[in-house]
Formats: sequence, structure tokens, C-alpha cells
Amino acid sequence: MFILLGTLTFSAPVHAGDLLDLYRQAQTNDSAWLAARAGHQAGIEKAPQGRSLLLPSLGLSASKSESDQRVITPSVNNTYRYGTDTYAVQLTQPLYRKQNFAGYAQGLAGANQSEFELELARQDLILRASQAYFDVLAAQDALDYVVLEKDAIGKQLVLARRNFAVGNATLVDVHEAQARYDIVAAQQIAAANFLEVKKEALRILTGAEPGPLARLEAKLELQAPEPADMNRWVETAVNANQRIKSQQETVEIARQEVEKSRGGHQPTLDLVASRAYSDAGGSVQGFAIESTTNQIGLQFQMPLYQGGGISSKVRESAARFEEANQRLDQTRRQVAQQVRESYLAVTNGMARVQALEQARGSNERALESTVIGYERGVRTGVDVLNAQRELFLTRRDLSQARYDYLLGRLRLKAAAGTLQEQDLEDINRLLARKSPS
Repeated sequence: MFILLGTLTFSAPVHAGDLLDLYRQAQTNDSAWLAARAGHQAGIEKAPQGRSLLLPSLGLSASKSESDQRVITPSVNNTYRYGTDTYAVQLTQPLYRKQNFAGYAQGLAGANQSEFELELARQDLILRASQAYFDVLAAQDALDYVVLEKDAIGKQLVLARRNFAVGNATLVDVHEAQARYDIVAAQQIAAANFLEVKKEALRILTGAEPGPLARLEAKLELQAPEPADMNRWVETAVNANQRIKSQQETVEIARQEVEKSRGGHQPTLDLVASRAYSDAGGSVQGFAIESTTNQIGLQFQMPLYQGGGISSKVRESAARFEEANQRLDQTRRQVAQQVRESYLAVTNGMARVQALEQARGSNERALESTVIGYERGVRTGVDVLNAQRELFLTRRDLSQARYDYLLGRLRLKAAAGTLQEQDLEDINRLLARKSPS
């Protein structure tokens, strides 16, 4: 009697790692994330560097010299040898420097940009961790389905041989079952290798050997995007997407660079205060001189002509500013396109999962009917093998569609600029640490 395929079940150990576990490990070991954090630490220093341009500077100088001086006059012919020690402290407070004001604004924009870049890196890590995690699960599902299909074909091969021996089946049924069995055996090798490749990607991300992973529950609750309006998601992205915000800071930096270049034509005014002490062990008068000098005043400078270099820098920075504006517009369009594609991926993914779930039920019933027909002599063994194949392909496609749908939800949030760890926790709650029913 033909043995019908049972329902596929997964066995996940009690201590299986879940998606959040993987994400935490990646935060500690992923090189791209660690590099982004280091870049952020460097980037936020632009703010104090820019602020320093508006603050006073204080300098200390010291010198020690030896003098050998010969003085010849009609009445004097003497040589003087003496040492001189000099110490000076000078404070400079910029009062008007257009370049410094622009540099301060650039520093603030650069620090803000580093914050947005770090948030982009964090969202990218969530997506990469989720992608790697679900890639392993999908590869494991594919291997499990191949193993079950191989077992089912093996049982069909045994049955075909037995029926052929008693005259109830043809040699074609035996050969077809053997051929299918050999093909699936080769597919099992390929699926096992593919699983190891995906595990290696997970290993690179976390820096550790991946253990057993928590699997999806058998029943996946599908959730439509909220709000269910693509245009509202695009509007959210225009205001919240970190790529757009980062490019906006790039535009601000370029705008201030124009102001900085134009400042090359502007005068500068500084408040300067100094205190100098000098101790000379001798002089041409023949006695030592010790002096202390305090000075305070305003220092004004006006550039008149620099060979056309300043004008050239103004033209260059103006062109860079226009380039940054065009790239900002390009980024807005790309983000809007990405949001629309991600929104459609989620909605279409939901429809695909639902369709494949229905197809799975239909294929299971079709297989049962084909088996009954085979037992009654109205269907062939090849028909049974084909029905089995369709069922396993549908199960595999359904498995992949479920993972694609979950990743699509995360990608939509990332495209809108609203992806948070809470979204990852919501996905993680769908994972089971024991076999689903």
C-alpha cells in the first residue's frame, strides 16, 4: 500500500538562537557596524572643531639666544657678548571672520550628518542580520523538503518494484521512480551545500559559529502596511529618511563652503592681547636690560588681490553647491521609488503567501486523489511522482515567500526611515523555540 506523505515539522532545540540574539551578536562583531560607530565618533568631533573657530586662541612662545656684537664708531671699538631670554603670551579673539562663521556652521552640519549616517548603518545592520537569518532558515527548509521528498520517492520506488514483481506496474514506473530518486539525491547534496554557504554568511556577520536557529511558527499572521496608503509612506520618507537628511547636511556644508570662499574677499578683525618678558644679559650700552611689555589692540586685515585664486574658489564651491542640490533631488526620487517598491513588495508578498497556502492545500488534496487513483489502477506511478513534486515545490516556494514578506516589512520601514529595533522584536515574536504544530 502506498504511504502518503506526512506534514512537515521542524525540530528546534530549546536553546535555539533567535533573531534578536543574532542582531546582538552582530552589534558586537560585525565589522561594517563597528566601522560605522568609529566613523560616527570621528564625525561628531566636527562640531567642537567648528566651534573652536569662534573662540579665543592662546599661545605661549619662548626663546633663548646668545649675541656676539661688535660696535665700531670713531670713538668706540668694543665687542659685546650676552644672552637673552624671552617669553611671550598672546591671546587672539576673532571678532569678524566670515570664513570662521561658515566653518562653525559646517562643523554643526558635519556632526549632524554623522548622526544620520550612524542611524543608516544601524538600520542596515538590522536588514543584513534579518536577511542572513532568514536565508539560513530558507536554506534549511529547502533541505528538509528535499529530504522528505527523497524519502517519499524512495517509498514509491519500493512500491513500484513490488507492484512490478507481481504484475501490477510497468517497468516504466520503476525506471521513472529510480530516476526521480537519483535526481533528488543530487538535489539534496546541492541543498546541503547551499545551507553551509548561508551559514558561513551568518558566521561572518556574527563572528561566531551559528547554532540552531528558532524557526517560524506554522501559522504566519499577515499584516498589511499601516497606513495602507503608498503616498503617505512616501511623505513619511521625505521627512524621516536618513539618506535624505544626510544629503541635506551635505547641501548645507556645500552652501557654507560657498560662504567660506566668499569670505576670502572680506576683511578680518581680531582682538589681540599679549604680554612679553625679555631678559637680556647685556647691551651695546654695556648693562643688562630686563623688560615686560603688555599690549592690547585690534588687528585689521584686508585682502586686496590674491592672483584670482579666491574668485576661482568661489566658482568651484558654487558648482559643488549645485552638485549637492542635484544629488539631494536625486536622493529624494530614489527614496520615493524605493518606498513604492517596498510597499508593493509587502502587499504582493501577502497575496503570494495566501495564494501559495491555498495552492499547498490543493496540491495535498491532489496528491491524495492521485494516490487513490494509483491504488485503483487508474493513475500511474509517474502521476504520483509528479503530484509529489508539485507539492514539495509549493511548500518550498511558500517557505521562501513567508521570509520575503517579513523582510519586505522591514525594508519598507527602512525606506521610510522609521525602522527601529522594536520592529525587529515584532518579527522575532513570530519565531518558535519548539516545534510548531
